Amino acid sequence: MKERNGSDPKNRILDAAISLFAQKGFAAVGVREIAAEAGVNIAMISYYFEGKVGILKEILEEFFCRYFLVFEGVDDKSKSPEDCVRGLIHKMVHFVRENTELAMVSYNEIPLDLPEITELKANRITAMIQNISGLVLRMGLDPKDSFLIAVVGPSLISTIFTNFRFRPVMKQVFPFEFDDAYYERYAETISTLFLRGIEGLAQERREKKGGAK
Repeated sequence: MKERNGSDPKNRILDAAISLFAQKGFAAVGVREIAAEAGVNIAMISYYFEGKVGILKEILEEFFCRYFLVFEGVDDKSKSPEDCVRGLIHKMVHFVRENTELAMVSYNEIPLDLPEITELKANRITAMIQNISGLVLRMGLDPKDSFLIAVVGPSLISTIFTNFRFRPVMKQVFPFEFDDAYYERYAETISTLFLRGIEGLAQERREKKGGAK
């Protein structure tokens, strides 16, 4: 995780919360522990964030703000849709590698049902779907097929994020280094798996449309 200006109490609180939430989960961390980790008075948490949920909301806002940049220009019409998808997956892997703790907190807590942040998550995810709708169409799928989008998108995200979540265990099991070469090969492998699956879904859609004539 890239740390902010360490002299700013608000930034220290955010950095401490991200680290603690990534290690223990949102529910297991209290505001006193965050304040102690950040080296601030507990009253500052209320002042800046109005409590722990406010911190999580700020973290999610930061995550989506950074994550949106990954999807900028994803549907490059000068490239084949397959190359666009490969490029996107490489950027997603790089993003999570560079922002692992922030990404893990956001990924782990996205299902968390808190009224204060449900709307935030829904709005950001809806915007992300709109950003890739053109590419989805070019891949031969229907971007208006809500069920398909609800299955395919989270499947890709989970595949990428889960690798980082289980990396400490994987380091004990597998004899390779999690270096640049590993993540280049990893992104290529995920791209191939994902693209072959998309091809199958697109073929199924064509066959159904043909049978409906």
